[in-house]
Amino acid sequence: MIRNALLVVLLAGRANIALAQEFPVWERLLSHYGGKTDETPVPSMKMGNHMQMSLKGDPAPGDAVRATEILAAADAVLSHYRDVKTALSDGYKPFFPTGRMGEEIHYTNYRYRRKEQQHVDYSRPGSILYQRTAEGLKAVGVMYTAPVDASPQQLNAIAPLSIATWHRHVDFCGGPKTLPPSEQFGANARFGPQGNIHTEEACRAAQGLWIPVVLNWMTHVYPNEQQKWGGMDMDMESGAPDAGVAH
Repeated sequence: MIRNALLVVLLAGRANIALAQEFPVWERLLSHYGGKTDETPVPSMKMGNHMQMSLKGDPAPGDAVRATEILAAADAVLSHYRDVKTALSDGYKPFFPTGRMGEEIHYTNYRYRRKEQQHVDYSRPGSILYQRTAEGLKAVGVMYTAPVDASPQQLNAIAPLSIATWHRHVDFCGGPKTLPPSEQFGANARFGPQGNIHTEEACRAAQGLWIPVVLNWMTHVYPNEQQKWGGMDMDMESGAPDAGVAH
């Protein structure tokens, strides 16, 4: 019996070593910190292969006032962090920018993001959203997060579901280390956030790493834009995370 137990331990250790060798660190971190299922009590719908969006809830007394207060707080954040150097000095780091003109880059403070899983401080968002323009990086929005398994009540307490739009990145098939970038990013990608693999069965058949939900529920706020709350036309965030995604 002891010999059998040792064999199980050895086999498990080899499996872990093989997993560590086969998939990039950032994909294994996403697998660890992401959700184990894309099922959720939040009224929602799938957009494309990899996006899950909350549906609008019924308006409740006080929603409009709360939304106005959140927009004011977000606007103050953008004013303070107008210069991206200020964000960098306060611990915000770019989330794998591509260098593409017009891209929206998430500058994330992972300490603030961890705190958001317990309490959201609207003056210290987990991420500031910068857009790459010909004149340089422009602060355009902020992003607040909630736990990956948050209830509708939890999301609504942070930003009212009758006004804000929440989203999660779901059904992600991570590719092995040896894949060329074209297999993981871009219009013809098979794996990753833009890949055409979006079911667990297809991912396993392709020997990928299945990640049902990538990180948390998120909501984007754009206080100075016509569409102030990230809506149904949102794109998947481009690029891949690095080891800094750990919570």
